[in-house]
Amino acid sequence: MSYEQPGPSRSNTEHLTEYEKVQKRSAIRQGRKFLTLDEAVKMVLCPDGDKSDEDDEEFESAVYDDIEEEDTIQHICTLPNIEVHDGASEDDIPLSIMAEQQRAAKNVINEFIWSKKDFSPPNDIEWKDRLIVDEEWQTFSATSFFNLIFDDALIDFIVQQTKLHALQKDGKEMRLENTDMKCFLGILLLTGIIKVPSYRTYWKKGLQLAAISDIMSRDKFEEIKRYIHFNDNTQQKTRDDPDFDKLFKIRPIIESVRTNCRKVSQEEHQVVDEQIIPTKARISLKQYNPKKPHKWGYKVISQAGSSGFVYDFEIYTGKSQKNDDLGVGVSSAYVLRLAEGIPKHLNYKLFNDNWFSSVDLSSKLKESGILNVSTVRANRLKGCIMENDKKLQKEGRGSFDYRVETNRDVIAVKWFDNKSVHLLSTYAGITPEDTVKRWDKKRNKHIEINRPFVVKEYNKFMGGVDLCDMLIELYRIDFKSKKWYMRIFLYLLDMSVVNSWLLYKRNCHVMKSKVKSLSDFKEDLAIGLMSPSSTPRGRPSHVNGASTS
Repeated sequence: MSYEQPGPSRSNTEHLTEYEKVQKRSAIRQGRKFLTLDEAVKMVLCPDGDKSDEDDEEFESAVYDDIEEEDTIQHICTLPNIEVHDGASEDDIPLSIMAEQQRAAKNVINEFIWSKKDFSPPNDIEWKDRLIVDEEWQTFSATSFFNLIFDDALIDFIVQQTKLHALQKDGKEMRLENTDMKCFLGILLLTGIIKVPSYRTYWKKGLQLAAISDIMSRDKFEEIKRYIHFNDNTQQKTRDDPDFDKLFKIRPIIESVRTNCRKVSQEEHQVVDEQIIPTKARISLKQYNPKKPHKWGYKVISQAGSSGFVYDFEIYTGKSQKNDDLGVGVSSAYVLRLAEGIPKHLNYKLFNDNWFSSVDLSSKLKESGILNVSTVRANRLKGCIMENDKKLQKEGRGSFDYRVETNRDVIAVKWFDNKSVHLLSTYAGITPEDTVKRWDKKRNKHIEINRPFVVKEYNKFMGGVDLCDMLIELYRIDFKSKKWYMRIFLYLLDMSVVNSWLLYKRNCHVMKSKVKSLSDFKEDLAIGLMSPSSTPRGRPSHVNGASTS
């Protein structure tokens, strides 16, 4: 029996709804026939299609009077390569199914066309902006640079919220001034440089550190540690509220630091990558990443310059967080949101790894005048077929293959070193090639292999966020607390110190003056924060008759 579709030809879709047209295109691609319910019933009851137009009304009456519709549909659905559509409107379709079908329809429209041809990068990729160094910075101290990121208004806010929390929690009117909080922060910075098993050791008789014990008593320090707070608990939304914020308790500090970081003049080469705030707190925000030095912690998506300066960041709160994918997918959307702070059409270069990247992301960045280089997962290069790993391995290390997406003018490169890696770029192509040294285990010596230009660019500028991580880790404040959000606060404090040192370093390069090390800068900052406090508590400590205060 023949199961040819009766009625209009397959190319005639005028009688179908838009939803049915999408379904029909999908069926045709998969080699299936597409029938509406009426067409299917008629096909089964009148397979030869020899029914005259005059018998239409009589035929339809007989169909629906003499047979059970449900049984007929079940029979039709068992036939091979037949897809039956019941004519339901889009309003009757579950959202999950509709989303899948919309994605299928989008793929039909936005198919990628890859070809092996010469890549034509933009004619002008020269950076059209410049780093701005304020003349006032020439007279700035370490504290002044720190205030550009972690300002006095924020410290006043912390004092206000800490006093409020003490009143709400224990009904205690806490005596706390701005200078006390600065002194507390200064002590935290020193604990990152001079590490001891327990913070009480700084006040322990015979082992105390005069720079700390002479400035603030242990009881005062513990009082601030107990009550320090960053937001009013009475304003927090309930968990079933659509506007519930998992980071409510630390949100004002996050937004204040972000705002100040975004004000700083940005570098030409930018990086978006992940950071981990180490913690093993029992909280849903905690993530596990086996590839990071600290495998457990809060995940931060950071945008940093090649110098390590963090210009913007987002703290990951889980899959449930409300984030529009902006048409490029959830992970790629992080890059687009962070890139909103980058000046447009000035040829800034942005780098990211394969967790974020996609062809659509590179294309959208290009539309904003931001050039992009990234590694990419092979399954995100839809329709891009390049030489397989075995053939590249046979050709030897340094071999590569490439394709160019003709609609978006994006190049995909597959380079084989110890294993293959895929890269995407909107400005860096194959040429100019250079060579790079690699260790050959078989020959037991270094060899030179070919390296495309896109690989060189990626390796040169991708390390900005990792550099920031390294600088934070050198003198990280390791301060135990039962409050889960204190780890995030200490990260923001450490990051603010690193950012302020990098601003100081930028100023020194302009002034052509000697640059202090990060530890010396952090010591100066800690002393500067503690100096506005009142006269040192009690008598100064002495060692061998010499004052150590």
